[in-house]
Amino acid sequence: MQLDNFITVGKIISSFGLKGQVKVDVHLEDLTVLKTFDTFCVGDALLKSKINFLKKTKKSIWIAAMPEIRNKEQADKLKGHLIYIETKYLPSLMTDEFYYKDLTGLQIKIEGSIQKGFVNHVCNFGSGDLLEVSLDDSKGTIYIPFDKDNVSRIDLAHKTITLTPLKGLLV
Repeated sequence: MQLDNFITVGKIISSFGLKGQVKVDVHLEDLTVLKTFDTFCVGDALLKSKINFLKKTKKSIWIAAMPEIRNKEQADKLKGHLIYIETKYLPSLMTDEFYYKDLTGLQIKIEGSIQKGFVNHVCNFGSGDLLEVSLDDSKGTIYIPFDKDNVSRIDLAHKTITLTPLKGLLV
């Protein structure tokens, strides 16, 4: 199965208890939307499964159960596996909203300048989204805050993000 039509909505971070429950780090802003899906795909083999999100423990961590997983040993084998859903089941986004996967691979340009690199990944270490940018001039990788102060335009049709970065960051 191809992952082109799927989006990552979470990652299994550990087992929980002895009855096969798992802790899931959910990658959606609206966590309640997870309860509306009947089937998820789990891991590289894309095991289709119902996931019951039982209890929220922290900001994005949920305790979850899957009917096929009945004990701790089975749950332990799922640690690190990603959880996917088909993109057609996701809610529509507002004009200024984007899924991380839509930003990955876009070219980075500086306002009034040439291309500087491309988005390698979008990260969030707790204080907001960051664009991980691989620079064209072999100067490595930098992180740019994904906010209105640094990002002036996103053009998905032309696959570009135009930046007005803080002075000294890229210019």
